[in-house]
Amino acid sequence: MENTDILVAGGGAAGIMAALTATENGKGKIFIIEKMGQLGKKILATGNGKCNYTNYYQAKECYRGNDVSFAWKALQKFGYKETISLFKSYGIIPYDRDGYVYPLPGQASCVRDILERELKSTKVVINKEEKITDVSIHRKNGRQDGFIVVTGNNKYFTQKLIIATGGKAGAVHGSDGSGYSLAKSLGHSVITPFAALTSCIICGKYTKDWAGVRTKGTVRAYNSKGKLLCENTGELQFVAQGISGIPVFQVSRYISEEIVKGRKPYLTIDIMPLYSEEEIIASLLCRKKKNGSIGDIFTGMLHNKLAAALLKFCDISIKRQAAGLTKDEASHIAAVMKNWRLEVKDTGGFEKAQVTGGGIPASEINAETMESKICPGLYFAGEVIDVDGICGGYNLQWAWTSGYIAGNAAGRCYK
Repeated sequence: MENTDILVAGGGAAGIMAALTATENGKGKIFIIEKMGQLGKKILATGNGKCNYTNYYQAKECYRGNDVSFAWKALQKFGYKETISLFKSYGIIPYDRDGYVYPLPGQASCVRDILERELKSTKVVINKEEKITDVSIHRKNGRQDGFIVVTGNNKYFTQKLIIATGGKAGAVHGSDGSGYSLAKSLGHSVITPFAALTSCIICGKYTKDWAGVRTKGTVRAYNSKGKLLCENTGELQFVAQGISGIPVFQVSRYISEEIVKGRKPYLTIDIMPLYSEEEIIASLLCRKKKNGSIGDIFTGMLHNKLAAALLKFCDISIKRQAAGLTKDEASHIAAVMKNWRLEVKDTGGFEKAQVTGGGIPASEINAETMESKICPGLYFAGEVIDVDGICGGYNLQWAWTSGYIAGNAAGRCYK
């Protein structure tokens, strides 16, 4: 059995930051145990491979969870300014694109490689391709004095344990939800994890008609009782099974959370956000005089594939003569264009999700230190905690923030 002062379970963004901070703030022996063959694999996929590692715009509303103030409290200790400054000291030059911060070369690999280089310059021991299978409290003379961590390769005794194993989104990058069972074995509860920043699968045959279309619109998420949960405007992407795009990603966590609870949420979309219902009705009635079929009415107004799906939803034949369109039918079409109700079958799930909602409740963690309120010496960092951010670098910022705080607190004991 190997002895160490601090063991970090997980070598993703949060785990790397925790280890770096712990070693900078202390003199203890530190291990990172990572199940994958490389560190920070998920970092490589962020920002479409360009690594949007933080954002200049920060607000409490950018972070979600059962306790929306938890992440915000932590961000006051280590936020985007501190991240940019620290990364600069490592050699990562920031590039600002409308508030979204990337490394200047536009390569996620440079962020991962520099962070790993920094780790290798410290005393941190990195064990890859090693999966943690069990964790238990070690007691001496009846009192807790550390943890026993068991892997498929070895057994470790550590005084401090930082769980930074990620959530369940993107198993290909190493996120398998194993951190939840480790936390449970040490007395913690877990809010059922669900997919966030993902697409939505919609009930209805008309979705095959709109596949491949992109258009600006507004999407709104509602619970089964019709309460608005979230809304977002931007480019909607229509796919054969449903709907995607950043606006859908932004509201998807609320849809997923409702589904996990056994409820039936739904979406509405406004595909003409710059025009009122009355303006659309007037335009349709005017256009019917100039076109042959009802399908032709939408030329120059909607993508023809989206128009086909719209008319199928409204049960109006696309081949009918435009002149026969009634005012009631025009009113119905306009109402759908402004408030098209989509029945959600499911979301894209963890396989397609960028991040996980749910996890270790914030109420069980000290926001000042990321230490467990239940088990002394146990810390959490990153996606394993019930915090998920919107698109735009917020989930990586949460990884840096929580990892920094956890590593700093755990490493203080060894100054």
